[in-house]
Amino acid sequence: MQEILEDLSRGETPSIVPLEQNVSQMAKEVKAHEELVIPLIQLKKHDDLTFTHSLNVAVISLFIAKFLGLKDEELIHLGLGALLHDLGKLLIPPEILNKPSKLSEKDYEIIQKHTIFAKNILDEKTRLPERVKEIPLQHHERIDGSGYILRLTKEETSVLSRITAVADVYEALTSDRPYRKALPIPEVIEYLMGSAGHKLDDEVVTTFIRHLSPYQVGDLIKLSTGEEAMVSKINPVLPFRPVIRIKKQDEQGNVYFSEEIDLSYSLTLTIIGEIDMKSQIDLERTIL
Repeated sequence: MQEILEDLSRGETPSIVPLEQNVSQMAKEVKAHEELVIPLIQLKKHDDLTFTHSLNVAVISLFIAKFLGLKDEELIHLGLGALLHDLGKLLIPPEILNKPSKLSEKDYEIIQKHTIFAKNILDEKTRLPERVKEIPLQHHERIDGSGYILRLTKEETSVLSRITAVADVYEALTSDRPYRKALPIPEVIEYLMGSAGHKLDDEVVTTFIRHLSPYQVGDLIKLSTGEEAMVSKINPVLPFRPVIRIKKQDEQGNVYFSEEIDLSYSLTLTIIGEIDMKSQIDLERTIL
């Protein structure tokens, strides 16, 4: 993907076939995923945020589309468009894109042009369907017409673009950026819910949140009591309140895990964070 995007940004005409094949495989894997929640596993953050971000947005978008009931062809178009949604940023000067301080009005105007840049590149260098090319152009539009760069409303944008917009906002806010640290997932969810029906498509946001789970079976977490626990089941109704087993230690120092506790029924016990990788490895050794 990185090679293809860089070739396009240099004015070359690479084959899009490898991307289409990868998206087709991604779509098949998403459809085959049997759980009722989106497995938001944090991918390793590479130095090149544009490419990692684009991949994450594509995966999240495909899961949303699956739960919305979109057809196979729409999934392929969505996956391609989401992968290419930030193509135009490769034409934005790095000193603006990676600026650690607040952007000036002029900087912001330049960054907004990445949607037009992407559409122009795809028009000139590819034969992709219009529905694919609309996604890079429209993913920063908002349903009330307050987005950029064309100030389009909900009726003037495609559902694929509106899906990508939600995935893009979620992934951007939960990732580190030069000018801020990643926001906690609960804060991001509150932001999405507050934007639903106003800035972002209400049905898309609702579908996303309904199937959102920040945890996977086996994740190791820290509780409000200071105890450590393991996620044993995902709660399909309240994914943020999974079923857990608390780490215990007997008088001889042997580690074991408690009976299952369903956090959806607990008013006082809450999850305050995930255990870092080193602690997680140590804890997993006690399980094995």
